[in-house]
Amino acid sequence: MSQSSSAVFSLHYVGLNLKKGVTEETFETFLQEKGVHIPAYPGWRWTLLKGLRGERQNQYLMLYEAENAECYARYIDDHGEQTEQARAFWRDHPEGVELIGTWKTFATFGELPTIFSTYRLLAENEHSSLPEGANYQRREGREPVKRVVGLHNLALRSGVSSQTFDDFILNNVHRIDDYPGWKFHMLKGTGGNRIEQYLVMLEIESLASLNSFHPGLDVSTEKSLQFVKEHQESERMYDEWRELASFSGAPQLYTDYITIAGSL
Repeated sequence: MSQSSSAVFSLHYVGLNLKKGVTEETFETFLQEKGVHIPAYPGWRWTLLKGLRGERQNQYLMLYEAENAECYARYIDDHGEQTEQARAFWRDHPEGVELIGTWKTFATFGELPTIFSTYRLLAENEHSSLPEGANYQRREGREPVKRVVGLHNLALRSGVSSQTFDDFILNNVHRIDDYPGWKFHMLKGTGGNRIEQYLVMLEIESLASLNSFHPGLDVSTEKSLQFVKEHQESERMYDEWRELASFSGAPQLYTDYITIAGSL
């Protein structure tokens, strides 16, 4: 997988305008009724996440995903600034600009000057059973799809180079067997405040699926333990991983988020 063809992800903290009396309920109602109509750049999609547990419980995060580095750079430069093509896009979508203006009466938006980090996809589980598609999906006559997204920061062990860890992940990711309906991604920071840092991103089909394996912080169900027993090659790979870097989950900083809304 070349760097130019890898997907790019950008994370922006989002905060409520608490001094204006905004509540989570009013903000989320706006998002689901109107905010989902804010367009994404061509080749992009956006998802608004809310912390379920971990470091950022009940806090919001904007997740942008672009098809590749070229697609990302077409609209946002290395400093997080909009390019001329981005400005032209918003001139052509005044209804989107108006919706973003309404969003900002409730909370900050996923743009400067909010703290952000940009990552490229280093590797992913290509035999995951999670269907392709957005993490937020509306369905006629049914509840929308609201996937869980786990974001787990990693740190290399002393003396381990990033090239050594990159090579290990690229050469061994095929040994990972995710829980049914889960998908593993390894991301590497390229911009913002976490350059050259690693982030595990887990996409999970639903909150019910998360709870069926891990219903609480560092809690494993019998279903989870049985899966581990049946997939020992993955466990051997994880043991080798731990010799090079921290593993996802405690004691590293992490948050599991529920999807609140996203571009349609």
